[in-house]
Amino acid sequence: MKIALAHEYFVAHGGAERVVETFHRMWPDAPVYTFFHDRRRYGDLPGWTLRTSYLQHLLLGESHRVLLPLYPNAARALRLPPETDVALISTSGFIKGIGLADRTVAIAYCHSPTRYLYDWREQYMREEVPGPLVPLMRDLLQRLRDLDLRTAQRMDLWIANSTAVRGRIEKYYEQPGEKIEIVHPPVDVETFAADAERGDFWLFVGRLSSYKRADVAVRAFNEIGLRLIVVGQGRERGNLERIASENVVFTGQADEATLRSLLASARGLVFPAEDDFGIVCVEALASGAPVVALAAGGIFDIVRDGEDGILVDVPEPRAFADGVLRAEHTHFEPKALRDSARRFDVSRFRERVRGLVEDAHEKGRAP
Repeated sequence: MKIALAHEYFVAHGGAERVVETFHRMWPDAPVYTFFHDRRRYGDLPGWTLRTSYLQHLLLGESHRVLLPLYPNAARALRLPPETDVALISTSGFIKGIGLADRTVAIAYCHSPTRYLYDWREQYMREEVPGPLVPLMRDLLQRLRDLDLRTAQRMDLWIANSTAVRGRIEKYYEQPGEKIEIVHPPVDVETFAADAERGDFWLFVGRLSSYKRADVAVRAFNEIGLRLIVVGQGRERGNLERIASENVVFTGQADEATLRSLLASARGLVFPAEDDFGIVCVEALASGAPVVALAAGGIFDIVRDGEDGILVDVPEPRAFADGVLRAEHTHFEPKALRDSARRFDVSRFRERVRGLVEDAHEKGRAP
């Protein structure tokens, strides 16, 4: 079986990149097609056969967002060899429009349909687009949405990263449920550990942007006075530091070893975002720490209220303050939390994905 991998771009390390890196470890000889690779920000990918699009030559600094209108064309210009049997595409955007031979089986591992084209479009327009550009951007996003919907029909099999994303694929891409499998993103559970004695602090981990709702966590801990360590970087950091009380500390970006150490001793993780899945929540459980999370998105696949943590109905500081206090008065057994995290271990991910790829290859394309 001749397999090729594809992923939108390599700019920052996140859950989607962890997925495609796991794919590459499973198929190390497979070429990887991508719009661009920002080596300065992402680092090198030694041993990878990387095929970048013409956008690689247009990448300047942090300018990749302005290249958005070119993504569909760049995808079509990236053509896989006609002898490719299977294209395994890690996507939340336009790379699934990559040029494919008619015989090539296309499998999309979908982190989510592009949210600024669908359910977050109005929020995106409100928060990210300057007023005078709104009419132009609204027209552009509609055109991109139409293109995205058309390219979605070429996929032979969808793999959703959560139950919530499966629902979005059915709704926005009009795909039947029998074409969609759920395989949660991988976590190497055994690389996390739980300290015998927990510390005196809670954690927020994530990009400091509006959709991660770090402000909800900060205001909640302002109210209850417990220590909160905020791990992450982003353009909201200055605003968050201005509203934070002395019990809230900002560390900036943390490397993997530091994050594992913090998770191992944290009293818990607070997660106010509506996320597609939420890998850091699994990492917290693998570290024996309960999760206080918004009851929305992919979190329902991870946290069972009262067992793995606390689910909060609304993204409001008072509600999260109450959730944290409820968690403080609930006994969560670290071993049970670690056992819960094993549902998402990387070994299960590899087994499920390999089985789906081999089965799809054997069936071939539908006539």
